[in-house]
This record gives sequence, structure tokens and C-alpha cells, in this order.
Amino acid sequence: MRDFTSAHQTMNTTAVKPSLYTVVVPLRRNRALVFNSVSQSLAVWGAADLQIWSELMANASTPLRSELAGFVQGGFVVNAALDEGDRVKQDYFRARNSSDHLVTTIAPTLSCNFGCHYCFQGTDKPIARMSRSVRDATKTFLKHKLEGRKSVSITWYGGEPLMDTESIWDISEHLQRLCAQRGIDYDAMMISNGYRLTVPVAKRLRDVSVRKVQITIDGDAETHDARRHLTSGRGTFEQILNNISAIAAERLLTISIRVNIDRDNENSALDLLQRLHGAGLGLANGVSVYFAPVESVAEAARGACSDCLSKTDYAEVESRLTDHAFDLGLIGAARVPKYMGLCTAMRPDSYVIVPNGDLHKCWDTVMDPLRRVGSVISASRRSDAKTEATWRAFSPFDNPVCGSCVLLPSCAGACAFKFVHPDYAEGETGKLP
Repeated sequence: MRDFTSAHQTMNTTAVKPSLYTVVVPLRRNRALVFNSVSQSLAVWGAADLQIWSELMANASTPLRSELAGFVQGGFVVNAALDEGDRVKQDYFRARNSSDHLVTTIAPTLSCNFGCHYCFQGTDKPIARMSRSVRDATKTFLKHKLEGRKSVSITWYGGEPLMDTESIWDISEHLQRLCAQRGIDYDAMMISNGYRLTVPVAKRLRDVSVRKVQITIDGDAETHDARRHLTSGRGTFEQILNNISAIAAERLLTISIRVNIDRDNENSALDLLQRLHGAGLGLANGVSVYFAPVESVAEAARGACSDCLSKTDYAEVESRLTDHAFDLGLIGAARVPKYMGLCTAMRPDSYVIVPNGDLHKCWDTVMDPLRRVGSVISASRRSDAKTEATWRAFSPFDNPVCGSCVLLPSCAGACAFKFVHPDYAEGETGKLP
């Protein structure tokens, strides 16, 4: 039970009311699945519980009695005097502004060996990698950010980050030493297309504390190779799958396979799940899958959303795919997140560092130098502070839909980019609530 619940809901409370953040989903046989997005409690209620809930909902407050103990414990009811919305807002900003954890994304190169049709980079791939001077400036910048931290988490991003392993090894080893000297926990992950992720590379990544790699596979071999091929047009599916299988056999890394879904590839995604299962891959050897909608949220990817699913249609597809993946041991029991929208963009002291040293708040702006918020290697521009202030000013509580949403403590607006730069978003999944 979270401290929030125990601090404000005790059996000494004289009156209670239904929590604003309790979700009741009807089931068959006069039952309901119930979730509270603050306490994150799940319960199955029977007819007697639903009758009590109906009575609670009919009154502004109800005297506390023994039969309500379970409702109190789960956070489904709260102290009648509590301003729940204000409490959630305080909790959110406390988490958002915490200085304990430094979260940074580093893109050592925006170069990529793939030519994906929905890529935010478009087809004009840059080839620049981090110079020695930018690497040194990055190390100095991050060193100054370590004061007072309990943990540091780095995400390696691109382009394809494995196109510049020299920068990864250099910066990683430097940060490992600094964090070890100061007693700071250090961990890292990587977003990679998986094509260059061979066993020797995986072992080297493990040495520099990269424990998890996310790799995208968009369906069976035919579908994936049509969507995520090399810039030469050559297919990539078999190479990626062989790499994952070899890494899983030695349990070198945890592999999270992302499957991007649009209206064309649900059946192909099902075939992929069967192929992964048939190859002996799954949670037991560190391989899992998750699904995400194809969206167009960058100017270079305009027009890529002709096959994007609506939010409702995508949710139905994801539900079917998730059920199948669960049955095959490729995904664990679903867990609703807490403040999903607290990404790098929302944390005041966290940034995305790109190859020329520019600082961004969001992964989706890295191809647009006009949307940077600073630099590790050059003086700030007048517009940098203004751009960063726009990010800092965003709050999901200011949006009338989000502010009144029962799932706000779980979602927190999700992708702040769509609010801060709504002019970039394309397709229904990119629209604001």
C-alpha cells in the first residue's frame, strides 16, 4: 500500500467519499473489475461490493464503517475532506521535479543503415558522428549534473547508435567511473534496429552497463523487410532474429521487441509472435514484446500516416495481440504505469544530446536544430531559453480533458510533445485528447 493511501485514509476517518480516480469495468455475472489510478490497486467486486459502491456514489460523503475497510485499503474511497485533485497534482510535480535521478538520452549519431518509410528522419539520413570535442564536452556537461544524484540512467539513441560505438564506449566508461567514485547507481539501455547487435557487441554493451536493448520488428520476414530494410533495399529480418536468438542463448541482454502497428500488419504481427515462440524466445530467456501505433510526429515523416489506425481501432488490435503474446510467454501480465508522461522532456534537468552537441528536450525534435534548448559545446541562443520554457510550462492539469480524466495519475498526458508541438502531429493517434 502506498504512503499516499495510508496517510490519508485510516479507520479513524469519520467520513469517506468515492475516489475520483476509481475505474469500474463491468464483468459478467454481476461482477466488476476495479482499478484506482492513484493507489494502482486492482480488485474484482461481487454483487455486494457493487451495491455498496452504488450507495457511496449516491452520497457526497458516507460515515466510515467496518464494511468499507477494503474500499479504504484499496484507495477506492478517500477521506471526504481530501482535495484529491490537488493531492495528485502535488504528487505529480514532486516526481517531475525530483533531483534524485538524472535521466539523459544520448544520440552519438543520427546516421542509420535502415530506410524505414515512417522514420522521423525521412529519407535524407545525416552521416555525422560525435567528434572528440563534442564527446569531451558531453562528459563535462554530465559530470556537472551528478551532484546530489542517487542514480543516473542513460538511453543510447539515434539514428542507429551502433553506427558510432566509439562514442558509446568512451562516454559510458567515463560515466561508469564517475558514478562509481561517487556511489551513484548507473544503468543504461539502448534503442537499436538490432542489425549490428552481434554477440561480441552485446558483450561489450554489457561491460558498459547497458542491460536492455529495444529492437523493432514489424511482423513476419516479408512484412518487416518491406518496411524496415537497409537503405540499399536489402532485407534485415533474418539477421536481426539471429542476433536476438544468439544473445538470448547466452542471456547477455534483456531484449524488448517493439512491433509498430498500422492497419496493414496485424496478421503479420501474429505470425511474428509464432516465429519468436517457435525459436524458443520469451520471458524465460529475457525476450519480450510490446506493441505501439505507427504515428507521424515529425515534419520529415509527413504523409506516413495514410495507414495509421485510429485510437479506438489501435486499442482493439493491441488487445488481441497482447492476449496472444501473453499466451505464448512473450509478455507478462499488464501493469498500468504511474505517470507515464514523465519522460526526459518533462524532467527539468534531463536532455537529449545530439551529435553536434545540441541539447533537446524530446527525441522527436532532434532533426530540427531550431527546436533545441541549448548546447554542451557552444553558447546558448536567445531562443533556447524560450523553447525550454515552453516545455517547462506544460502541465497535463492545464488541459481540460486531461485535468478531469480518471486515468490522469497513470497517463500524465503521456506524450508532452503532442501538446508542446501540436503542429508536428499527424494522424488521429497524434491528436490531442
